[in-house]
Order: sequence, then structure tokens, then C-alpha cells
Amino acid sequence: MSSLHVLIIDNSIPHRKIMMRSMQDALGYLADGGCVEMVSNTAEVTEKLQTFHPHAIIVNFAMSIIRVHGERLVPWLVRTSGVPIIAYGLSEVLRPTAMSAGAEAFFLRPTTDADWPPFCSKVVRFLYRLVFLPEPLINEEATKAKEPPAPAQPSSPAHRIDLPKPPVTTSSFGIQMPKPSTPKKVSAEPPKGQNSQAEQHFAALARQAAMQHATAIHEIPHVTLPAAIQPAPKIDLIAIGASTGGTDAIADVMHGLTPPLPPIVIVQHIPSYFSRLFAIRLNEECAIDIEEASDDEPIYPNHAYIAPGGLHMTVAREGGHMVVRCQPGPKVHSVCPSVDVLFDSVAKLVPGTALGVILTGMGKDGAEGLLHMKQAGSLTLGQDEKTCVVYGMPRVAYECGAVAHQLPLPHIAPAILKVVGR
Repeated sequence: MSSLHVLIIDNSIPHRKIMMRSMQDALGYLADGGCVEMVSNTAEVTEKLQTFHPHAIIVNFAMSIIRVHGERLVPWLVRTSGVPIIAYGLSEVLRPTAMSAGAEAFFLRPTTDADWPPFCSKVVRFLYRLVFLPEPLINEEATKAKEPPAPAQPSSPAHRIDLPKPPVTTSSFGIQMPKPSTPKKVSAEPPKGQNSQAEQHFAALARQAAMQHATAIHEIPHVTLPAAIQPAPKIDLIAIGASTGGTDAIADVMHGLTPPLPPIVIVQHIPSYFSRLFAIRLNEECAIDIEEASDDEPIYPNHAYIAPGGLHMTVAREGGHMVVRCQPGPKVHSVCPSVDVLFDSVAKLVPGTALGVILTGMGKDGAEGLLHMKQAGSLTLGQDEKTCVVYGMPRVAYECGAVAHQLPLPHIAPAILKVVGR
């Protein structure tokens, strides 16, 4: 029996070090040991598949939005690697999507540093049994309702890591393996305007690390933009709206943005529970601070604010500061939050010094508001038909004259940076 080789794919800044250290510790207490490598992009994955020869791959499911030669990352890994793929993420609701994409299992990601060692120990035991234990032995033990013997542990009690012994279930590989224990649920309704201690810790780490390493982690591809797109004299605010397919499109844009930037306000048609998770996920991955907006919250440069699901978001001014207002209200175009509601408030608050962006989405929400922004003197961008999941909102905006420049999705982040003078 050889040592267990594990490849981790994760581009999230805050927990990379603690996860790597915890996984190395857990592998070190297997009978034959093990080794782990961590990568953050698909080029590194391709190289490690050829040189490291992993027995299994663990992937942060937030990276499932990445495409490799037009194919989603997880199905591509399943097809090309030939080894089990284990996914982990922030919410239990991601489990069905991960499993349908081809992942062998899904684990709920820890939210505190103290939870990483037991999490990694559990994953290591899972992988050990999946990769090394022979099927007849496992099936026989399952029939007898007994657990298979645990890997040999070091004799020193002071440094021993106990690998959990979860119940046995059947995998899609046709063998028996442990079932992840019932995960802790992410709170859907934290106190208004407050983040958990873990979230605040992640945000602080992300802010510090992203400012130092943003260009290395999120390299912006060189694109040729229309000559008409030029730096604006002044941009005080960026407003972005999206619907169907928008979470992926917004993530693509935000990954390509680095400081310095004016404040960014975002409306994505999304339920309240998911808007918070979406903000947390982007905050870990991107070079600027991203959060779910709170009512009467001041907005600052190098920060992005995502409208809470179920509340309309507008911008206003209090004293010398811009703030966001998040309030319930009747649906506009059958949705709440509405892009039109946000864009109209931007047109009134900062006429001529805002940048409006409308991305993929069904219907017409945002088209009229974007037109009002353009009529007030602001520059406007729209996603083109070819790269939209649904060419609805951008189409209506383009046809009514609200879009000054229509661009493919990969060009929008570079266009934003150019407009703000980067």
C-alpha cells in the first residue's frame, strides 16, 4: 500500500494556509503517510495531474463556475483525472449540484480555524477507505455491521489525530465508504448588520492577502477594448444588475477587479438566504471587500455591496457619505430587489459620475433605469448576446438605447478598470 496523494484545488485566500497545514497533519498520521499539493488555477491542475499523480482531488465548489475548454471544472476533473473528486462548500444546498456534477462526496466547509483539523481528518479517513480498502473487505464488514479497522496511528498521545469513524454508505463507485456527519447549518438570518466572528476574521484575512497577491491570483487577460471606451473624468459609483446566470457573470466581473475602485452596488435577483452566501463566497475569492448590504450602511471605495434578497436597494446621501438603503417594497417587474430601483436612485444621486453595467438576465428589469443613468450623463455597459445565459435584460437595454457599449463578459472587468482610470 502506498501513501495517499491528495490534490486540493482552492483559490480562496483566507483558509488556504490552515487547510494545507491541517491536511498535512492528518495525512501524516496514516499508516503509510501521505502528501498534499494545493493549486489555485486550472493551469496548475493540469501540471499536477501529470507530475503529482493524485489518488483523489478535493475542490472548493465555489470554483465550479470556472470553465476548462468550455466545460465546467468539476465534470472536467471527473472526466480527465480518473480519480474521485471530493467537493466542499459553504452551504448544504450545494450538495445536490456538486453530486450531479460528478463529485463523489460533498462536505460542509469549516467556518472557524479550530474546525479545520477535524474536518481534514474526516476527509482523509474518507479518502483512505475510498482509495485503498478492497471492495470485498468493505462489503463483508458492512454486512457484519462493523467498521473496518482504522489506519495505524502514532503512539504519541500528545500529537495523535483521531480519524473519525462515520457510518458506512454506498458510493457511486459501487463500494462502501463513510458518510459525512451531519453538518452545521449556516445561519440564514444573522443579526441585522452584523457578521459572525468567523466571517469578520475571513474578511480581514482576505483584505490583507488580496491586496498583496491579487494580480497573482486573478490575472486579468489582455483584451482589446473599443477605442471609444476611455477613462472618465470622475466615477463616484459603479452599479451592476443581473438576473438569470448573473451569479456566475458577477463572479467573473468581480474576479477581474482590483483596487483602487469606487464603491460598487450590485442587484442580483436572488433569495435572501443565498444573497448572503453569495456575498461571503465572493468576499473570499476577490481582491476587494464584498458583503451583503445593510440598511443605512455607509459605502466606501474598494468595497462592493450586494442587495439582500427580498429587499429593494437604493443609494442616498447622509451628510458627506453615500449610504445604501435596503427596504421592503412592492415587486418591480415581478422581482425584489429590482435593478431598475437601484439604477434610478444612482441616476438621481450621482448624475454623470456613475458607471452602469447590465448583465445576463431574463425580462427587462434594469433597462429603463440604465437608460435614466445614460440620460443623466453616466457611461453604461451591457453584456453581449453570445456570452449571456439569457439575453433578456441586456437586449432590452440595448434596444432602447440604454447601453453605450455592448461587450463580451470577459471584457467587462477590463472595461470597468479602464473607465475608472486603471
